[in-house]
Order: sequence, then structure tokens, then C-alpha cells
Amino acid sequence: MKRTTVLFFIILFTAIQLLADGNLRSITLNHKGGPRDGVQMYYDMPAAYYSYDTKAQWIIIDGDGVVSYYDVEISSPLTNTVEICTQVDGDYDTFSISSLPTGTHVITITSPSGNVFEGTI
Repeated sequence: MKRTTVLFFIILFTAIQLLADGNLRSITLNHKGGPRDGVQMYYDMPAAYYSYDTKAQWIIIDGDGVVSYYDVEISSPLTNTVEICTQVDGDYDTFSISSLPTGTHVITITSPSGNVFEGTI
């Protein structure tokens, strides 16, 4: 219980720092294989944000607790190599992208129900 509380506050502090810096940008996610009109919403589609500067290099996934987890992959569109592969909490989670080389990357988020959402960072 104590460990969970500490982890919660660390994540909360990180999110507050990112918001205060003003470097937080929304990632536009599209349902992979879904309708092309972009109108349909999926109940398990998370919100995703990134901060990519010299101070903070993070991805934030805000799932609002609709599902228990999301599988996240970040890959290079040039080489199709997976550079980061992780599983994040379905409520709210952050992870570092400081190991990524400079450039454009594709983020793929898969929910436990099989819906796949893709965006570019």
C-alpha cells in the first residue's frame, strides 16, 4: 500500500512538472484499421501526450481507468524497428523516451480488447 502511494505521487509530480513547463503536446491517435472519416470514438481509446525537450522526455498515457493496461510500442517509421516496448497502467502512466534518437517516431497503443491506436511523435 505504501509503495503504491509513493508511486502515485511520483507520477503525479512528473505530470505536474510537464504541465508547468508548457512543453506538453497532445498526440493525435487514430484507430488502426478503423473508419477513415475519423468520427467514430472507441471506449478504450486513451489520451496521449509527449514532452520532448532537453529537460523532460516523457510520454503520458491517460486511459481514465477504462481498461486495466495498454501495450505501447514506439518504432522508427524508416526502419520499422521497435525502439521501446512497454506496458502501462490503464488509469494513468508515464514512461521515458530519452533513449530515442532525434526524429519522427510512431507510437502504437493496443488495448486489452484488441483495439489498436496509432500516432506520430
